[in-house]
Amino acid sequence: MAHFRSNCAFAFSSVLIGLCAAAYGAPEPSPVPTSWELTLEPSPPLRIQVEEHGAKTTYWYMLYTVTNNTGQDIDFHPEIVRVNEIESELPADKVETQSELAPKVTVDPAIVGVPSRLFEAIAKRHAKTHPFLVTPVSSIGRLLQGKDNARTGVAVFPDLDPRVSRFTIYFGGLSGEVMTRPNPLHKAPAVGAMANGHQADQDANPPLFVLRKTLMIPYTLPGDARTRGSATPVLGRMTWVMR
Repeated sequence: MAHFRSNCAFAFSSVLIGLCAAAYGAPEPSPVPTSWELTLEPSPPLRIQVEEHGAKTTYWYMLYTVTNNTGQDIDFHPEIVRVNEIESELPADKVETQSELAPKVTVDPAIVGVPSRLFEAIAKRHAKTHPFLVTPVSSIGRLLQGKDNARTGVAVFPDLDPRVSRFTIYFGGLSGEVMTRPNPLHKAPAVGAMANGHQADQDANPPLFVLRKTLMIPYTLPGDARTRGSATPVLGRMTWVMR
């Protein structure tokens, strides 16, 4: 249930940020870094299967190495999500009656509490090239300076719907650059509303958005729903965005 709420909250926030971008123009990071910025080396996303409850479950994962060359120690708190684009061949006039088959976007936050059997399988697969791989929980924390203190972690996601033709991994926590933008849908609560249990509404629909410089890593999955289960993702152009 917590994972479901996380998905819903992120999706709702993404819609609001999209409306904000439409109203005020898509915000872009400064062309010259204005704050600290960590160096990320991501691996291509890979699939892995593990035995769970008597059946094999497929996961996707991405290894990454983060290095602190900023000149100061940094508290590293990665925020990683995968945004999936599901395509459809449904004619436009059929969308209303068959909405479950319409094109849509889904969101998968990286799994923080990765099952031990899954992490051990990933670590074993990459033991020769990444002998100091740490769990998602262990990747969080103070990152000391220099290559010798680089940290190698893993972002794990559920399996993809075979109809997904493109997905993008957004990696936050690599930069201290932030900006604020007004929320065009925000309405000030009535007097006394905060005392009547409406704080949650205020938190979900805030007056301002805090946008953080985030690395966008886009991929396409060639083929169709029958072949994408074994297709190799094709990397697009990585770029910084405010999110």
